[in-house]
Amino acid sequence: MDYYSIDINVQDEILKDVITDYAFSIGCQGVEDLDETTFEDAKGLRLFFEEDLNPESVIGKLKVFCSEKDIEDLADIKIRNIPKTNWREEWKKSYKPIDAGKFIVIPSWQTVESDKIKIFIEPKMAFGTGTHETTKLMLEQISKLELKGKKVFDAGSGSGILSIGAVKNGAEIVTAVDIDEESYDNCRENAALNDVGEKIIVKFTNEHDYAVKDEYDVILANINRLVLEKLLPNFKKIVKPGGIILLSGILVDDNEKMYKRIQEVGDLKSDGYFEMGEWCCMKLIKI
Repeated sequence: MDYYSIDINVQDEILKDVITDYAFSIGCQGVEDLDETTFEDAKGLRLFFEEDLNPESVIGKLKVFCSEKDIEDLADIKIRNIPKTNWREEWKKSYKPIDAGKFIVIPSWQTVESDKIKIFIEPKMAFGTGTHETTKLMLEQISKLELKGKKVFDAGSGSGILSIGAVKNGAEIVTAVDIDEESYDNCRENAALNDVGEKIIVKFTNEHDYAVKDEYDVILANINRLVLEKLLPNFKKIVKPGGIILLSGILVDDNEKMYKRIQEVGDLKSDGYFEMGEWCCMKLIKI
C-alpha cells in the first residue's frame, strides 16, 4: 500500500494535538511533527494517509473541522505521494543513533560501538523510531524497571521498539498488539532484527486481549491521549495488583485531563511523572 502525506503549517502545540486527534478519527495512519524531526525545510504537521482515501475528501474534512474549531492556520496545505520504497531512503539521509536511558536506538544499516543496550530499528511507516519525545520517555522508564521474568503487554506497539526494549531489559515475554498492518509487519521485522522474536508475540488487537484479568506485570502504552483514556479501564483489568502501567502520548498541557481520567477509573496510584519537551509520561501502580 502506498501513502500520501498532507502538510499543515500549524505551530501551536495545542492545535497540533487537536488536529492530530481528528486526523486519526478520519483514517490518518501516522503523524510527524516537522518542528521536531524532518529532512527538509518544513514546519507544522505531516499527516500520513493510505492512497485509497481520497485526498480531496480528506482535505475537505480537515478544513471543515478546523473552521468549526476556529483554527485559521490552514492557509498552507501541501500534499504529496509517498511510495513505500522511498521511506527507508528518506530516513537514511539523516537518521542517527538515539540515546534513551540505558538503550541506544540504532538504524538497521548502521554499526555503532556502545556499552548501552542496542535496539536496532528498520524505520518504516509504523510509529516508534526513537526520535519522538514520547518514545524516549518510555524507553527511559523501561530501562529503570526490574523486568526479569516479567510478562509485559505493549498496547499500540507500532515498530515494536518498546517491546524490544522490554525483552532486552529482562522481560520473559511481551504481547505486542496494534490495529495497523504496517505496524504488525514492522514489529515482527524489528523483533527478528534484534533476535528477540521468540519472546515477542505480535498480534492484531482484538476484544480477547482485554478479556483476561490480572494477567500482566507491566503495561506499556504510548498512544494518543484520547485512546489512552478509553483503554485505561482495560489496562487496569489486565494488569496484576501491584503491576505497573506506563503511559505516554500525552501533552504536558493535557496532564490534568489524564489524571482526572485516572481518578475516575480508580484503584490506580501515581508512581512517577516525567516530562520531555511538550510531552509527558506517567507511571501508575494498580492498587
